[in-house]
Amino acid sequence: MVLLCTGWCAAAQDELLRAAMYIHGLGSEEEVEEWMVEQLEGMRPISVNAPGSKARLILSEYQLASLEDYRSRSGDILSYEELALVDGFGREAVAALRPFLSLWSPRAAGSTDTVKTHVDGLLRATEKNIGTKVKLTGRGFQAAAAVRTESWRSLKGAFRTAHAELNYRKWTLTLGDYNVRYGQGLAHWSGFTMSSLSTPEAFMKRSTGISPQWSFSAPSHRGAALEYGSGWLSAAVFADIDGFIGTHVSGLWRYGQAGVSLMTDGADRPTVSLDGRLNYKGVDFAGEAASANGAGAVQGAAGVKAGALRLVFQGRAVPSRFSGRKNGEYALAAGASWKSEKWRQLSGRTGFGSSVPAHSAYITADMSLLPIRAVDTDRRQIRIYADWKWQLSGTVSLETRYTGRYRNYDPGRSDLRTDVHFASGPWLANGRLEGVYCETPGFLGYLEGGYKDDTLVGYLRLGAFSTGSWSSRIYCYERDAPGSFNVPAYYGNGISASFYGYWKVSFGPGLQGKAPPAARLRGKVCLRATCTWKPSSPPAPSLRLQLHLAL
Repeated sequence: MVLLCTGWCAAAQDELLRAAMYIHGLGSEEEVEEWMVEQLEGMRPISVNAPGSKARLILSEYQLASLEDYRSRSGDILSYEELALVDGFGREAVAALRPFLSLWSPRAAGSTDTVKTHVDGLLRATEKNIGTKVKLTGRGFQAAAAVRTESWRSLKGAFRTAHAELNYRKWTLTLGDYNVRYGQGLAHWSGFTMSSLSTPEAFMKRSTGISPQWSFSAPSHRGAALEYGSGWLSAAVFADIDGFIGTHVSGLWRYGQAGVSLMTDGADRPTVSLDGRLNYKGVDFAGEAASANGAGAVQGAAGVKAGALRLVFQGRAVPSRFSGRKNGEYALAAGASWKSEKWRQLSGRTGFGSSVPAHSAYITADMSLLPIRAVDTDRRQIRIYADWKWQLSGTVSLETRYTGRYRNYDPGRSDLRTDVHFASGPWLANGRLEGVYCETPGFLGYLEGGYKDDTLVGYLRLGAFSTGSWSSRIYCYERDAPGSFNVPAYYGNGISASFYGYWKVSFGPGLQGKAPPAARLRGKVCLRATCTWKPSSPPAPSLRLQLHLAL
C-alpha cells in the first residue's frame, strides 16, 4: 500500500495518542479510536487566556469554568507552571495537553494573532481503494472534504464527508457533515464509539458539542449546525437532511455545568435530556437523565480524590425501549486509581512531562444486566480492568495489565500482558508478552527497537503470535504514518515484522534561519513496511509511503 500526503500536523503521533488517551480516559493505545485522533490532528493551539468553542475538544467544562474564575481573580496565565496550579489541571494534564495549548493573551501589549491560511491534503492509495482528503483553514473559517473510490478499477470518487465551518466572534456555523456529542452520551452521541470503563477517568464522558467530521467514515449528520458561545452560556441548533433536528442550551459557572437538549426525527416522540457536571468540595459529579419513546433512562457518576487515591462510581439504567435499543442495560461500576508521591525524572527530558510517578495503578469493575425482552432476561456480565505501572529508573518502566470479561451467555475472556519500555537519549526499545484465554488460549509477543531525534525516526519490530480461534484474537497497536490508524487483530499462528520511520528535511532559503518562517519549506518523508507469515497462507506484505510538506 502507498500513501502520499501534503500538509502540516501540529503534533507528533505519540503526542496525539497521549492527549487522546488523557482526554477520553483510556488505558491503552488499542482503545483509541480514529475520530479521537482526527479531532486533534492539525489543531492549532488553543489559548487558555481566550478559549473559544473549540476548547471543549480538549478541556472539560470544569476546566473551562476554573480558567474563567482564575482569570477573573488573578489575570491572564503567563506560564505553564502557573497553569498547572489552576484547579482542574495539574502537572499531568498540562504535560498531556501542552502541544494543543498556548499562552497567547488578547490583553498582552503588542501581541498579534499569527494564524495564517494553510492547506492540508492527503492522497492515500491501497490495494483496494484510493482516498483523498483536503482541508483549507484560515482565520474564521475551515473547509474540508474526504473522497474515496471503491476500487482501483473505478476512478469515479464518492464524497464520504465534506463540511464548511465559519466563525464570527461568538458564532460558529457548520455546513455539511458533523457529529453531535452532549452530556454523557445517553440521549445522543453520534459517531461510533466503543470506549469502555478501563480507567476511572473514563467513567465520565467529555462532551464536545458540534464537531465537523473529516474522515472516510460515513457521516453521522449531514446538514447544518449553528453554535453560540459567550463566557458562561452556550447554545446550539442543528438539523440534517434526514429530518433530524435538535437544540441544546448549556450554562457554565464556577462549580460546574448544566444543559438541556431537545431532539426529534419527526416520527417518534421527542427525546429530552438534562445533563450536568458539578465539582463541590473536591467531589466530581456527572450525569444525564433522558426520556424517549415513553421510557426514561439515567446515567451518572461520582468521583472523589483523597491524596494520591481517587475513587469513582457509576450507575446506568437504560430500558430496551429507550431510543429503540435492542437490549436494555442496568449496571453498577466502581474504580480506583493510585499514584505514589515519589516521582522519577525521565532521562534526557526537562519541563512538563519530564517526570512521572514511580508507581501508579488502577482497577475498575463493571457489573451489568443486559436483558432481551421475551428472550433472555437474565444476561449478566462482569468486566474487570487492572493496571500497574512501575517506573524503575529514568530510562526503564514496567507495566502489567489484566482485563477480564465474564458472561453467563457467552464464553469468558481473560487477558494478561506485560510491557517493558526503555528510553535513553535517542534510543528506544519496547517489548510485550501477552496471553489470552477465550475458549482457546492465545499468545502474542514482540520486541521493538528504535531511534528518534529531531530529524530522523526509525522503529523495527519483530513479533510472533499463536491463537487457537477467532474468539482469542489479540489486538495490538502499531505505529503508522499520520492520517492512518492501525490496530490489527492477530489470530492463527505466525510471525510478523514491521518497520516505521520518517526523515525531516528542509528546502529553499530557510535552511540557515535567515529567511522568515513563511519562506521556509519543510518536509517529512514517512515509510512503513510490514510482512506477516502464516504456515497456511503465503506471506502478506504491505508498504505505505507518505510525504508531508509545510510552507
